Amino acid sequence: MRILYVEDNEPNFQLVQKILAYDRHEVVHASDGTRALALARERRPDLVLMDLGLPGMDGYEAARRLRDLPGMAEVPVAALTASVREADRERAAREGFTGFIEKPFRVDRLRKEVARILGTPISSTPPP
Repeated sequence: MRILYVEDNEPNFQLVQKILAYDRHEVVHASDGTRALALARERRPDLVLMDLGLPGMDGYEAARRLRDLPGMAEVPVAALTASVREADRERAAREGFTGFIEKPFRVDRLRKEVARILGTPISSTPPP
């Protein structure tokens, strides 16, 4: 499955990409909301993992604009964020986010949540 990870921190992206590769996911990177919109048009992801604290356009606005793109309304968007206040979680739920993964995250939690959203199996080989 193809996952678009919208994250402004390159090391965070590289870690998530490496972890999700164990479950045979292709993870593409956008460092801001504008790039996420362009990549969504080009690559048609099966899931979007969205940091909420992005520069410029925040993750909430980026998710709204992504859903307005042709063919993207049904693509699940999950927050993967260090914005972990209860108000952030509640707002994400109100705005239609399919999941909420807190950073720092546990590897098994990330893999299980992605598998749950996509309906895919988790590899029996754990990441290092």
